[in-house]
Amino acid sequence: MISKSWYPAWVRESRKPAFVTGGRKATGLQTKQRFGKGMGLWGNMTAIDVINVENNEGTQGIHNKDLSLAFIACGDLRNVIRTINGLPENYSGTIKIVLNDMNPMAVCRNLIILSILGIIEDVEEAAEHALHLWYSIFLPVSFLTHVSPLLAQASTLKHLDGTPARLTSSTTTYTKWRLDSIRLLFVQMSKKDMDYAAAKEELNSTMNAPERIDYRERQYASLRPSHRVALDAWRRSGMLLPFGAINDDRMSIPNRWLFSPVGDLLLNDGSSGPLDGWDYDEVVKAGRQHGTTDDNLMGGLFFYVKAQLVEFSERLRRFKIQIYSYDHDARDLPRILKSDTSSPQSFDRIEVSNIGNPHAAVVGHFMNWTTWKKSGEITSPMAPPGAVNRATEAMMACKHDMPDRFYLSDNHPKRLKMSASLEIFYDTYVAFQEYFKEEKADTIARKGGLKCRRINKIVPHRPFAQLGTSPDTLPYIDSSERWYRVALLSNSTFCERYVEWVRIGTGV
Repeated sequence: MISKSWYPAWVRESRKPAFVTGGRKATGLQTKQRFGKGMGLWGNMTAIDVINVENNEGTQGIHNKDLSLAFIACGDLRNVIRTINGLPENYSGTIKIVLNDMNPMAVCRNLIILSILGIIEDVEEAAEHALHLWYSIFLPVSFLTHVSPLLAQASTLKHLDGTPARLTSSTTTYTKWRLDSIRLLFVQMSKKDMDYAAAKEELNSTMNAPERIDYRERQYASLRPSHRVALDAWRRSGMLLPFGAINDDRMSIPNRWLFSPVGDLLLNDGSSGPLDGWDYDEVVKAGRQHGTTDDNLMGGLFFYVKAQLVEFSERLRRFKIQIYSYDHDARDLPRILKSDTSSPQSFDRIEVSNIGNPHAAVVGHFMNWTTWKKSGEITSPMAPPGAVNRATEAMMACKHDMPDRFYLSDNHPKRLKMSASLEIFYDTYVAFQEYFKEEKADTIARKGGLKCRRINKIVPHRPFAQLGTSPDTLPYIDSSERWYRVALLSNSTFCERYVEWVRIGTGV
């Protein structure tokens, strides 16, 4: 796999790959096998700072300002962490944060991670344990001997009726969950540890099933040899650690927060990897700062995420923060918040009624809109005539490590990846505007006193586009390294869109 001459099995065996033929065995239909539960426990889009101080309030305008933030579908904590870590060092206001997700496992994991970051005195140790609970199938032995006893006594995991619980000297949690989430928390915390061999077998049968080799190698085929090895090592070990640091003796406690109560792995072999939720350039930079090479993909990610968690843990101890945790459908959340008078009622980055902040905004992420608007996908018959030809010409003009498609067979991995990457060069703005019109989005927004920003100021309108550019601008590619990062390493569909709504009359 490290060889530059490596090819996927379907090429070596001169056959069509299973993801093209749709074989019943590879999809599990023949054996009725499920390759994991496929629960989304970490994000597949790069973490965003929903405040983005520099482009909005500015350092001087925000350093002593009270803030209310709502993360209404908070499957993991990456956006929360990036946002809090993006505030000025001298920030002195009070931050109220609403965390909500309807998935009981997600809210339990988030609260456990927050508790670890707050109750373990050594922030370096806290960050490393939180990182492994978040991303590793196996935990250090010290988790069992040191962390578990502290969690068993943590007030944050006992006050689940909305009463305040002290996380740190300056941070308080208010958790108000339904019975399903409370029951899951106690079942997971009290159950007997899973056998290591059984957990290892579940990992291998889910993430490395022989009949799914074509699906795995489709991703590997477009990667640099060292990155293929790094991702394959993560899939086989289940541990987020620098390459060469994996130690089965030290990391031998199955992570119950990545397994169901009956022992099923909650991921699947097609799940997004840990890398998808973070900025690749920052990951590489963190790796270099800790003496690893760019080849050590998971090592760089380990150091980057740990640094983010260390900083966040320190800010939990320094900033005045109130965290409100809920487990409801996002559509029901306004009613829940209204009935809970202790929670924030208006938000600097969600609700327009916060008239004290002209930069208040709602950030919307549209991941699956092309399900209803097929013309948003270039491969759809509904795409405009000539769209494929125009996108292909734009791709070939890019000239960044681009093979000549005319010399590649239909099943050549680079040709398959090129076909998937056509979406990068397709302007989805017109189709997205049509989708918005059909859904009466502008009318609904106006009824709520909102308008859509023409130019985003918090997050780019498309993945890998530049912030501050017009909504019809394509993802930004200016070098071979950028092409690799965007087209080959990323698992984005490139159809995703971000929209920012602000209060009518703000002029921002």
